[in-house]
Amino acid sequence: MSAGHCRATILNRKFQICLAAVVLCAGCQQVERAGTFGKNVLDFMRGKTPINAAKRMEDQYFADERRIGIAELANRDFGRRDPYVTRYEQIAQLDADWMVRATAIRALNRSRDSKATGIFIHALSDDNPIVRVEACKALANIPDPAATPILVRLVSNTEENHDVRIWAADALRHYRQLEVARTLANQLNTRDFGVAWQARKSLVSLTGRDLKYDESAWLQYLTGNNAPFG
Repeated sequence: MSAGHCRATILNRKFQICLAAVVLCAGCQQVERAGTFGKNVLDFMRGKTPINAAKRMEDQYFADERRIGIAELANRDFGRRDPYVTRYEQIAQLDADWMVRATAIRALNRSRDSKATGIFIHALSDDNPIVRVEACKALANIPDPAATPILVRLVSNTEENHDVRIWAADALRHYRQLEVARTLANQLNTRDFGVAWQARKSLVSLTGRDLKYDESAWLQYLTGNNAPFG
């Protein structure tokens, strides 16, 4: 076989490989545009199957595997229903790794699991601030009046984590109580502007009024009006 023929053969093979890659990429794009079915096909090809996700969630040795498994399941519609939700509830309370607990709470939040509010309230006292943040976020979407005293304490504590205070202030927008409104008003002049901004936003949500960052004006309105919440 001549050298020229060998070079032609090699170039032809390279062209075939490139063409196959182009066709595969185009095919992948078409599959992705096909919607849920296409996504499921791609996930299967990549090994992201429900069975594998469930196995990862139950990994005894690696917390990252459990975290990834929970997140993958919670991305699917069926993964936001029982029996998966019940398992997330167990993991949120019992797992030794804080990131896994936080991920389980986030999955319960995404599932809008109203049975889990007691778990969220308990997690507000977790040692890790990320877990507390996820608990506040969950209670912002699935409120429970029993959470009010702890949320008030969190947002009022200047030693508390910045993000925890912000999300606690957000969750308090659901509770039309004078104590809650006063607590939020007391945060308007705090040095942490993120907390002040969220406190103002929650006050607007509670009252339908916006007195901006004027703490005294808010307190006067709250104490001088027979129906400050409309």
